[in-house]
Order: sequence, then C-alpha cells, then structure tokens
Amino acid sequence: MFPVDRAPRYVEETVAAAARLQEQTTPGQYAALLRRAERSLEGLLRVELDLEPELMAKVALRERFDRARTKQALLNIATWKLIAGVAKAWTAWKAPAAATCRTAPALATAV
Repeated sequence: MFPVDRAPRYVEETVAAAARLQEQTTPGQYAALLRRAERSLEGLLRVELDLEPELMAKVALRERFDRARTKQALLNIATWKLIAGVAKAWTAWKAPAAATCRTAPALATAV
C-alpha cells in the first residue's frame, strides 16, 4: 500500500480522482457508484474511524471496491490523522529548551 507519512498526498489524490470520475460520469452513474462504495464499507471495520464518510466512500472508489486495499488505506489515513493530532498536542505542551548547556567538564566540577 503506502507508508503512513504519504497519507496526506494519498487523500489529495483520492479527492482529485473522485472529482474527475464525477465529471466523466452522469449524475446517476456517480450516485450509483457512491452507493456501491458505501455498501462495500458496511461491516468492513470493527472499530469506528474518525474519518468523514464521504472520504471513506472515495477511498473505496479509488481502490475499486477491493475490501482489503480499502481497509488498509483507511487504517493508514486514520493512523496518520492520529499521529498528526498527537504531534500537535506534543508541540503545544513542549517546554522551551534550557538557556544554558552543561558540558561534561562543567558537570564534573559540579559533582
């Protein structure tokens, strides 16, 4: 599939591909494809992901309704969002670095 750090690009490409597909098909055809994608997502995961249902359907479309590939892609995207959220929280709580740096000789004389 793809590494987690490439998830933002994968999401952008998925949304763009869905937009191209929508332009190339009639509204009825595109609606039928979305319904099929939503049906393919039913029962796919045993956990609830913090992803938009529209994005999940677009991923299913991109992966051509292959359940294993769709599941892997959704889990990678959810993992990326989780990592990004933790990273933002960590940088918000990170203390500023100390102004002075203690070198080995300074540490030896302090003891």
